Amino acid sequence: MEINGFKDTIRWYDDNADAYAENAKKVSFEQSIEAFLSRLPAHPRVLEAGCGTGRDARVFRAKGAEVTGVDISEGLIAVARKENPDISFVSSSFLSLPFGDASFDGVWSHASLVHLETVEEVRQALAEFYRVTKPGGFLYVYVKQQQGEEKTAIVSDSLSNHDRFFRYYTPGEMAGLLAEAGFTVGEPEFSDDPHGRTEVKWIQFTVQKPAEDTGS
Repeated sequence: MEINGFKDTIRWYDDNADAYAENAKKVSFEQSIEAFLSRLPAHPRVLEAGCGTGRDARVFRAKGAEVTGVDISEGLIAVARKENPDISFVSSSFLSLPFGDASFDGVWSHASLVHLETVEEVRQALAEFYRVTKPGGFLYVYVKQQQGEEKTAIVSDSLSNHDRFFRYYTPGEMAGLLAEAGFTVGEPEFSDDPHGRTEVKWIQFTVQKPAEDTGS
């Protein structure tokens, strides 16, 4: 299957959801989830944006959150529903989320902005994350760090064993996009790839929607 961009990448996830789910289970982000939950009220409402096959949603649920997962891949959502019948999963694009304003205490966006083709789409997704977050709530974003000149690339790696389309971000670029969306932005954190891919580095931000929402 030839990959040229976002739609082809999502089609690949649809066709390979079961195999991808097994690879995703090889790592856990429980510590990061616990740190995120420590900022939220007890039993928070959390939106996992880009839930894939439900790996992180399971952890949120086990730790007392009322979690809803959303993903555009019908194949990944089908696996998530099958493996987690007690969790709500919704098929939707980030660019128009089917939730009301200020619906969630927190939004968890783990490696879910990496396949968007344009910066305008990233802006639109962040605007939607801002809209559905309650004033005073938090957004977690985890994206691939740009290390060379390329902003986007078609990459084959050991996690998928197939080409996928990716967008890369510099720390300053991501901070600027988050601030533009209306969030209060602090310093990023940096990490190596949990799957051991030495060519991949990650940036993460945990940012807050102001308690007094003046719009963005």
